[in-house]
Amino acid sequence: MQIRSCREIDNITLSLVDITYTSNQQARCSQTCYDTRLNYHRPLALMDWRTCAAIFAAAILRQSLSFLFPSLHSLLGQHVEVTTTMTSFKQMKEGLHLYEIGLSPYNGGVYHQAPIFLLLFKFAGKFGPTSPDSFIINVLYTFADIITAYFLCAISKSPKLAKTNQLADWVIAALYLFNPLVVATNISRSTAVLSNATMVGSIAYACYNKNILSVIFLAVASHANFYTIYLVPPFLLLWTSTTNTSTASVTKYLFLYITASAGLASIGYFMTGSWQYLSATYGSLLFFKDLVPNMGLWWYFFMEMFDFFRPLFTYIFQLYSLIYVLPITFRLHNYPLMAITCIVGITTISKSYPEIGDLGMYISLLSLFRFIFPNVRYALFAALVILHSLVLAPNFYHLWIYLGSGNANFIYAITLVYTIGLTIIITDTLRAALRIEFDGGADPSKSVIQI
Repeated sequence: MQIRSCREIDNITLSLVDITYTSNQQARCSQTCYDTRLNYHRPLALMDWRTCAAIFAAAILRQSLSFLFPSLHSLLGQHVEVTTTMTSFKQMKEGLHLYEIGLSPYNGGVYHQAPIFLLLFKFAGKFGPTSPDSFIINVLYTFADIITAYFLCAISKSPKLAKTNQLADWVIAALYLFNPLVVATNISRSTAVLSNATMVGSIAYACYNKNILSVIFLAVASHANFYTIYLVPPFLLLWTSTTNTSTASVTKYLFLYITASAGLASIGYFMTGSWQYLSATYGSLLFFKDLVPNMGLWWYFFMEMFDFFRPLFTYIFQLYSLIYVLPITFRLHNYPLMAITCIVGITTISKSYPEIGDLGMYISLLSLFRFIFPNVRYALFAALVILHSLVLAPNFYHLWIYLGSGNANFIYAITLVYTIGLTIIITDTLRAALRIEFDGGADPSKSVIQI
């Protein structure tokens, strides 16, 4: 038997140590990669029985309202607080009829919504009539609200909010599904229900690092609702939050978003045979061509304004809605979800054709940030102001339009009150988030991490 020297034994021992160390390093790297895949590439969250019960009850509520009150759809569809010319189901039906008989729906200023809605409702028409109280439309809008609630629950369970003190899933779902503003928007058949579902879906997929799907959903949402494009800067932070935020990563996702948006725009061109629909949809939205009352600040100014000044003030109003995007994104660069929520709230105030469904969506997004609630100071006051305005707005509009015993100042005054209440909520929640950051919320050892 050959006896090895001490030097040879030492060399063999060192080799075994190196192999063991290398194996341990590879195992730790593999475990880290596995944990990353587990956290960011797992399927979206599953729902417990209470969440399923809340969703089932919400579906029964919507079906019951449609069955017991068949005229409620047209009644709510006539209210300027609930729908606008950009989301009206009645105008969508007129555009769909023109499209089905071979005429351009964008001639004559009747239809101002995205071409993708024509494809969707034409496909739905293969399964039954597309009247507001039909079964297929009931199912479509109920499913849109259910999938939105599911996305909200998935966001609350995502790695972005995993270590924060969240509301229970069934509470988040119920706050959305049983919100009277959301229910009224759904029953009126506003197409904002569908665009909101795609927007929340984009947030949910981004929270689970499914960035390609998130880009596609955001492109569809901005195609259906132009103001969703303001969310692109905070979404870029969200998409690159799990990687190093390099110029290459930002450029890649921005290129994907532009490509998806261009593809959707091309679909509209092939459907109508021209680019005229851009002027009828986004042009009408940006230049406020359809001067009708709503819950916003635009209509009264432009009704009292000479036509000579309209282009100047149109640019000013649109710049006002855009000017907050980059500052909020830069200030909340560590909190992209909060930046998205704040921008959604600001566009609810400043967009040209707002409706109460926008407020319902903003409140639902706020429910994801339970940890800021103790730092909010004026929640009760703001809630009472908004409730006051929502109760009086339809009454004042009825006095002005139907009874003739009021004037435009009635409805505009109450929209100013509505705007004040919403402004208080936005500034108060933003102050609360910044206070948490100042107190050390950005420290991973605290109870609040990146949001």
